[in-house]
Amino acid sequence: MRLGMMQPYFFPYVGYFSLIHTTDCWVVFDTAQYRRRAWVNRNRMLSDNKEGWSYVRIPVVHSPRETRICDVRIDHSQTWINQLTDQLQTYRQRHAPQYADTIDWLRTTLHKAHNVNGPGDFSRTLITLLQETCSRINLPFPCQIFSQMNLPLPAELPAGEWALEVARLLKASTYINAPGGRELFSPRQFSEARIELQILEPRLTAYRQGRSEFIQGLSILDLLMWNSPAETLELVTHYDLESLTGKT
Repeated sequence: MRLGMMQPYFFPYVGYFSLIHTTDCWVVFDTAQYRRRAWVNRNRMLSDNKEGWSYVRIPVVHSPRETRICDVRIDHSQTWINQLTDQLQTYRQRHAPQYADTIDWLRTTLHKAHNVNGPGDFSRTLITLLQETCSRINLPFPCQIFSQMNLPLPAELPAGEWALEVARLLKASTYINAPGGRELFSPRQFSEARIELQILEPRLTAYRQGRSEFIQGLSILDLLMWNSPAETLELVTHYDLESLTGKT
């Protein structure tokens, strides 16, 4: 079994979905500490400012620094769905070919996710958005939610050992991570556990964005504005895998 594990992000970039594409099991790591000004509640879309892009986000209620993602609450006092769809008007102005279909799907998806309320509404909304996006592009999303798995893990683990311990408990043959895992994980520990450690390097293939200079690494929503769901899935498959342990 090929395992991936990552925090839930808000409409993440294509590389996140490339990781999902490689896995048989995806663990939504929702007990990690919520980090402000990270990718959990925001991402980037095209805009007309000097950078060429701006943030889109879900507003959250201020919480203590150590709060877990699964305990964060959405700030429902803000009309964030309307703000988001208003920001995306730039795609209509740029004549993005998939704008009408994508914005209709997005409104339906956001209102479906917005009906999730109460404790844990933030992480459950993010998971719903990931599920609906994968469904949109016909990408299987075999996910489990870490906070609900009740795995018998040690009380304290170094940051680089969470994935290894989860992979052991789930009897994974392979664990796949984004490039940051090169520094975080120990190939020796994975080899000793007889689990292959692979690193996925996404190939951020350029596509038409209605501008002269391509901006890579934007939200998956940007891909969906310019590409059909099938074309978006094809872009998701543009990646390379490197084994750091060799076959086990």
